Amino acid sequence: MRRIGELDEAAAAYRKVESLGKAENDKKLLATAYGSLGIVYRIRGELTQAEAMFRKSLAIEEKLGHKEGMAADYGNLGNVYQIRGELTQAEAMYKKALLLIKRWGAREA
Repeated sequence: MRRIGELDEAAAAYRKVESLGKAENDKKLLATAYGSLGIVYRIRGELTQAEAMFRKSLAIEEKLGHKEGMAADYGNLGNVYQIRGELTQAEAMYKKALLLIKRWGAREA
């Protein structure tokens, strides 16, 4: 849904995923929901909300030790900072993402 511009529908679907994650106490599902909501907010230009969602996802991924998810969240935070013109912070986030990818080992697509 997000890819074809139906952002309201995408946000509603991700909110359902969030509710399911909370109901089942599924932290990975919550991290996925928050990260996806962050992307929707970023696309809409709602950068404060996007940053909040990416930080929620990052906090969960850190607790779970999921380096791939952490790298994605750092990259997404970097995108938010870059859009805002906060290039020093963007660079710092991108460097954290890159470090995790190097340590974790990027997989070929």
